[in-house]
Amino acid sequence: MLKQSLYRKLLTTTAFLLCGWSCSQPHPPARALEFADYTQSLGERWAGEQILVSFTFTNNSGQLRTISQIETSCGCLNPRVFVDGERRSFPVEVASEESGIIEIDFNTAGFKGLKNTGATLFFERDAEPIELLVNVVLESWFRQNPQRIEFPESDGSSEQRLTIEFTGQQPFRFTEAWSVSPPLQIAGVPSGKSNITQSIELILPPQSKQGRSIASFNLLSDHKNFRVVGLASYDTKPPIWLIPNGKLLLGEVPSNVASFAAVDVGANVGTLEVLSAKIDGIDATEVRIQELEPGKRFRLHISITPDVPTGAFDGELILDLIHYFDGKKVPVTRKIPIFGVTTTSH
Repeated sequence: MLKQSLYRKLLTTTAFLLCGWSCSQPHPPARALEFADYTQSLGERWAGEQILVSFTFTNNSGQLRTISQIETSCGCLNPRVFVDGERRSFPVEVASEESGIIEIDFNTAGFKGLKNTGATLFFERDAEPIELLVNVVLESWFRQNPQRIEFPESDGSSEQRLTIEFTGQQPFRFTEAWSVSPPLQIAGVPSGKSNITQSIELILPPQSKQGRSIASFNLLSDHKNFRVVGLASYDTKPPIWLIPNGKLLLGEVPSNVASFAAVDVGANVGTLEVLSAKIDGIDATEVRIQELEPGKRFRLHISITPDVPTGAFDGELILDLIHYFDGKKVPVTRKIPIFGVTTTSH
């Protein structure tokens, strides 16, 4: 009897402790919206295909839920929200028991192999975000030759051209250059006749920018609107270089208060001598020349005090240089436009 009594007490104590532990654990918060699927596996598809992915949901939370925004993990995704068949703009209110769809346009151009991506829904009133995930294995519908597009290193003084071939699984033609990032240009689009292989020509105009850069292009085809995305790299080493190249953008600066910037100038070929550096168009300025590498690289420390009360102002940095190379002495002038906007004085 004593053993049975002790055994019952032990069971009772253990049950009490287990109940106390389990009852004290916080319950996970209910989702703002319930989705039929939170992950969609699309299997194997052709890269370049535009895929429509749909996630259906219902508001079972018993209260109004508001989708404040949707953030995607990739620029290849474009989401939309429909509630009871009607497209809604953000913030999207979803009443209790209402149902809807998150539609996502998935542009697969430019990807190959396993692609994991997705979108995150954010809600008002501290509701937990919801992640919607998409995975797919992509095989190239277009074969590109050469696979890596690299312009030869140059001094940027002349135009460069490269011919690129694209081979499809079936005859096709390119209908439009959907986008081309500057300074790259494309010839041969739209294509002529439909064919298994199409050629385009990439054109790189003369460049004065120093260093390695990458430009992209996006071509639309007539085969189910498949697209091809390509990247072209180029490396320019001009005889004389400037950083920044082209424009000096000051942004917002206070009126009647000195603002500071720097411009680097150098030579890849021969040596340089900086005769003078001045700013036209802005009254209160100062330019100090610092030699970083003898005859090769200089830094111009610029102080600008705009006297415009409020609004835009502009000027121009003018550099007078002497370039020494191959036994020659060549005067060179470089001009850099300066732009800024004054705010209230401090």
